[in-house]
Amino acid sequence: MSEEQAPIENQTTAEPPARKSPVAAFASKFVMPPAVMLALLILVLLAVLIVMVIRNGMHKPAVDPADLTELQAQANVLRSQLNRERMALGLRPLEGGSEPIEDIAARLKKDADTMVALAGSFQSLLGEKDLELSAKSAELLRSEQLRQSLAAEGARLQGELQRALVNGSELDLLRRDLTTMKAQRDALATELDATRKELAAKGQGVSKDQLADLQRRFEETLRAKEFFEAKVKELEGDLSKAKLFANSENELLPAAVELFRNLRKLENLPEAEITTAYSSLGAQLGANVLHKLNFATGSSGLSPADQETIRNLVADIPDGDLVLAIGYASETGNVDKNRTLSSDRATAVAKLYESVKRPTQLVQAVYLGQTDRFSSKTPEANQLVEIWRIRKQ
Repeated sequence: MSEEQAPIENQTTAEPPARKSPVAAFASKFVMPPAVMLALLILVLLAVLIVMVIRNGMHKPAVDPADLTELQAQANVLRSQLNRERMALGLRPLEGGSEPIEDIAARLKKDADTMVALAGSFQSLLGEKDLELSAKSAELLRSEQLRQSLAAEGARLQGELQRALVNGSELDLLRRDLTTMKAQRDALATELDATRKELAAKGQGVSKDQLADLQRRFEETLRAKEFFEAKVKELEGDLSKAKLFANSENELLPAAVELFRNLRKLENLPEAEITTAYSSLGAQLGANVLHKLNFATGSSGLSPADQETIRNLVADIPDGDLVLAIGYASETGNVDKNRTLSSDRATAVAKLYESVKRPTQLVQAVYLGQTDRFSSKTPEANQLVEIWRIRKQ
């Protein structure tokens, strides 16, 4: 047997298999402080000592006074030590003199009940502390989740900022390429015209080789012209897509700036004033609302009916007019997420119209974010895109 197990075996064999007292049996069911255990042990020893004295008095005809004095002194020492422990626990000390065993047992039972009540109180306090600790842990978990959400949102916004910067530089590059291509196209058109005139002037008096050379140059110029015209159209398409969504007033087409400014001023105004303002916009700016497309909460997807409505607009919009899609969101939820959601809604409408419109028609998307302009009682009524038509001036 190992050394760690030896003391356990000695302790087991040293304790006799005697019947436990009620106090000891009760104390084994509860975890009590060491001072309480010592006090109970002293009480038990004092009770056993008194019982032994009584039994010895019944079976012996006489008791040695010296032994009695020694026992009394030991009892006093134990009582003093017990009283100190009781006072430390807030209990009243035991009175001196001999008491009947029944009184001692009753007092011991009362003290045990008090200890049980204290143990229950301690247990209740521990339960309350566990609940507080659980609440703090849940609060810390929510704080950490919020921090992670904010960090992810910050990273997303940083990515959007970088993309916006890249798109801005690409837009300038596209504009320069478009200008260069137009200049080259014009130069080739001039050269082509000169070549045609040269062919017409020299057609009767030139040799076959010269005529073939002129014809070859003419065909090369024609192919170059077609290539550059196709490239210009491609660059114009890319430039149109780059301008499709406006993040701010500065990126709007000139025809849409004044309308955007007026609509932005309508937030938090009474319904009657908003209605009057909408009417005046038609007279002042030549602008009117063609349709309002509603969206489900948290969604920027177009329903089949919405797609059909947008496609049908093409035939009704004259060339040169501007279609402006303005996105909104309700005031429920996160402000930044609603701003992104309103821009996604407007962009979805503008992209579909861009894909089906005639080349001479204009389209752009912009957002105004959260609003309760369309209904202060029903948040879902503010989840929409207004499709405006601005007439060519």
